[in-house]
Amino acid sequence: MPKRRHRNSVKSILLLHLAFPALMIAQEGTTTEKGGSPSSAEIHGRISLSRKDDTHPANMRDPMSGMYSIHGGNGASSLIGPPPATAARLSERAVVYLESDDLNQGPYVPSTKTPSLDQRNLQFHPQVLPVMVGTKVEFPNRDNLFHNVFSYSQAKEFDLGRYPKDDSRSVTFDRPGVVRVYCDIHSHMSATILVLKHPYFTSPDDSGVYVLSRVPPGRYKVVLWYDRDPLERKSVEVKAGEDLQLDFTNQARE
Repeated sequence: MPKRRHRNSVKSILLLHLAFPALMIAQEGTTTEKGGSPSSAEIHGRISLSRKDDTHPANMRDPMSGMYSIHGGNGASSLIGPPPATAARLSERAVVYLESDDLNQGPYVPSTKTPSLDQRNLQFHPQVLPVMVGTKVEFPNRDNLFHNVFSYSQAKEFDLGRYPKDDSRSVTFDRPGVVRVYCDIHSHMSATILVLKHPYFTSPDDSGVYVLSRVPPGRYKVVLWYDRDPLERKSVEVKAGEDLQLDFTNQARE
């Protein structure tokens, strides 16, 4: 091979070798930006709630219970009363999520996982379920009796009819909003489904620890939802790569 051609070949190989890492970095940068990594942040903290002793869900009448007679309950809800009062797990009663017009723009792809709102021990589990728009939710019956799950909510109205143990029905939640869920047969049973436009939400563990990962930089309201209503909102500014601790200490109705 002539020396000139050999030099040109070596030069081309060196240029390609030098350019290859830059190409890899560019590809990785595109991937991590979509996945929300080095420029994103994390919000974490602990929820500490003191309790009021004057009320308990098992002793409270839901305002929807008066509508059972027109829904077709025919008095069946009075045959079986609420179960004994027990303290529900915090992980099933609390949700932390972000409020932001910018986050609502999306687009986002719903998770391929199918969450469940179980009917077990004459209660819904969890009592608060956060999902993203477009998510299908399963409603399995784990009790050795019939249930009839329904909702009159504007965000999603449905009636799954009566079905027995080990049967399950599903609903796809295609509009954002708050969906109140009830059982036509057992008037004390109720739950809330929060249908959000974005995936920035989480449930704490039973000790109150929560983590919101891959949060893009911006200004947000961090909302603590407890049982049927938002309990507290905190304003934050999240910076790229930040590890932000945000605790909630409040009084909750037991």
